[in-house]
Amino acid sequence: MSEEIKAKARKLYEEGHGRGNLDVLDELVAPGYVRYQPPMKQVKGVAGYKAFIQDVRSAYSGFEINIQDILVDGDKSVTQFTLKGKHTGQAPTLQAAPTGKQIEMKVCAVCTWKSGQVVEEWAYNDYLGLLQQFGVIPLPGLFA
Repeated sequence: MSEEIKAKARKLYEEGHGRGNLDVLDELVAPGYVRYQPPMKQVKGVAGYKAFIQDVRSAYSGFEINIQDILVDGDKSVTQFTLKGKHTGQAPTLQAAPTGKQIEMKVCAVCTWKSGQVVEEWAYNDYLGLLQQFGVIPLPGLFA
């Protein structure tokens, strides 16, 4: 079971997010799906998840995802990955004008799976690092 969930998590992030193949969400995401991504608003349902992915992909040209690790325990998966792209568009989820800067953001997503589909996802993104890359928040001297 854990290898099946691991394969589905990889497909969700590499195919759905990374390549923009939204059709895989029909297979992998439950109708009652909810995504929690503090401080963003919740994403609900398959259609909401598809719109969210389109929104993110539209903000970054050359968008790609690189998975570092996937861990599975029971019905939960934890996926650590990096998002990369050039900030050339404005996503409604993050009110920052396009900067033209190449960005890299770390993400950790915890999913709950039922009957082969993800029903709940908690995504923890490094928004501070992203805003620093945008130049919105300066790096303190200690970290520069």
